[in-house]
Amino acid sequence: MRPRLFVFAGRFGSGKTECAVNFAIQLARGQYPAGSGWGKMPNGFNAQPLLVDLDIVTPYFRSRELGESLGALGVQVVAPALVGRYLDMPAISPEILGAIEQQSRMVVLDVGGDPQGARALGQYARSIDSHEYASYFVVNPYRPFTDSADSVRKSMQGMEATSRLKMTALVSNPNLMHETTLELVVKGHQRVLDFGQSIGLPVALLCVMPDLADQIRQKIDSLPILEIHRFFDLHWTT
Repeated sequence: MRPRLFVFAGRFGSGKTECAVNFAIQLARGQYPAGSGWGKMPNGFNAQPLLVDLDIVTPYFRSRELGESLGALGVQVVAPALVGRYLDMPAISPEILGAIEQQSRMVVLDVGGDPQGARALGQYARSIDSHEYASYFVVNPYRPFTDSADSVRKSMQGMEATSRLKMTALVSNPNLMHETTLELVVKGHQRVLDFGQSIGLPVALLCVMPDLADQIRQKIDSLPILEIHRFFDLHWTT
């Protein structure tokens, strides 16, 4: 399966917005992440993917704030109308629904991982479910709420129950921001693999900083690597 829609969800601090943003940039380059096995984009797709901002919970890190920067990189940001951009409540947006329905565009959805974010996603569940999609739950094993298989399972099940969409895979994002080391990534990634095995889900991607990417590829060659160029230079990320 080569999905057209990609959902990135995760608890606060998981890094899911960074993952969604960098994944969209990768799609804008005309290819899926290296090692995914999906190859180049199918013919007939618009080269400019859509990044849909459904994160209504954490206003400090919303991908919509990066609209101009991402536009220059070939990614179009779609977000709720300006009148509601700082209101933490779900609201059906025809613009978002239209983006999901665009058959010729790759679409990446950035979704908050708590009940409010899940409700926002749930409003579009029927439309998403009618297309080929992949829904990723981003896990940073060094953050609260996703530091054990049980906590990941509970967080994910809550997301699924409210959004009415099943998560199809985990995304491994082991990091401690600027304190991240090669050893920390390798050990953390193994924990995420163990979580996935316990839960019964595959791990679709491993996210790493560019300065560690080559070293990681030498140690882990069985999984697509998504290089994470940070757009939010703060002490935590969403």
